[in-house]
Amino acid sequence: MNTLSVSLNEAVTAIKTIGVTNTILLRGQPGIGKSAILKILARDMPDYHAVYVDVATLDIGDLGMPVIDHENRVTHFAPSSRFGIRTDLLNGGRPLIVMLDELGKASSKAVLNSLLPLVHEHRLVTEYLPAGSIVIATTNLDTDGVGDIIPAHAYDRMTVCIMRNPTPDEWLVWAGGNDIAPEVQAFAKQFPSIFQCYTELAEKQKNPHIYNPLTGNTQNYCTPRGLANASNIVKARAVLGNAYLPLLAGTIGASAARDLDAIVSMADEIPMFDRMVSEPDKCPIPKSAGALFVMSFMLVGRVTAETMDAVMTYVNRIKAVSFEAHSLFVMTLATNESKVGMACRNREFTKACAELGKYF
Repeated sequence: MNTLSVSLNEAVTAIKTIGVTNTILLRGQPGIGKSAILKILARDMPDYHAVYVDVATLDIGDLGMPVIDHENRVTHFAPSSRFGIRTDLLNGGRPLIVMLDELGKASSKAVLNSLLPLVHEHRLVTEYLPAGSIVIATTNLDTDGVGDIIPAHAYDRMTVCIMRNPTPDEWLVWAGGNDIAPEVQAFAKQFPSIFQCYTELAEKQKNPHIYNPLTGNTQNYCTPRGLANASNIVKARAVLGNAYLPLLAGTIGASAARDLDAIVSMADEIPMFDRMVSEPDKCPIPKSAGALFVMSFMLVGRVTAETMDAVMTYVNRIKAVSFEAHSLFVMTLATNESKVGMACRNREFTKACAELGKYF
């Protein structure tokens, strides 16, 4: 990936900082979280009204309609409510965050040209957004081969940034707070190459897991978005039966599905959580590294204030078997925003953090 790129969190910070004056266009490969930025902004900026616009679905008539003023014998323009330019919002003066998703896939030049004043002036034909509003846009890389075309004069109206793929650690922080299956988290930890962008590959280097239009791999591939969907399949595998693996392959590609399934099979080594809590001094510890990694992510997801003491007793026993698995549990829990406060009230946890020298 081009070194002049930003992470998802850096993109969010940039939009918060200069989004009122500059429309930021985020470019990146499919499935890396560009569209999800609107949810983050809506959460972090509650005084704004968040508006999502899928530009690829728009026709020229979807932007708004003419309204006839019979008294003055002229027409005015009533913008579509999908842009958030509503009288009730305008009267309240509440600013908007408008995401123009897939801007490069506008169905016609007329649609794209009609959106450029919104991009540059925060104006849709004759109507302006409330003061302080933010407009952001997304599109794919030119080399992705998915039909994104934006002319030069349009680029000049925006601050264009390439958004890079997340690193494994960045994605795992997100996964830990979004109920992603521990097996999928362990897969992400064990196979960091699934987060590569095809533009990073050296000549003749191969990565069968990832999206790569340069080699024709545009259907059987794994993305961060695909991993989130794969989590739902992994959780339901007992019910899905024989359909489990084909569905997994159809979500993240056959190559990644087989590797993930190998990690899923290791989960059978993991003892029941209830036994870990009731017998933390006696409960067996898995032997394989893969099972230990899965268990570390599982424990982070399951631990509560009531079970924290028992879990730390069990986890401290793991340290003698695998320092890596012990560290993985501690660091993953330390980066889980919803649980780190609870965890820090446990003396054994804060002691483990201090020993790692990373967070305390």
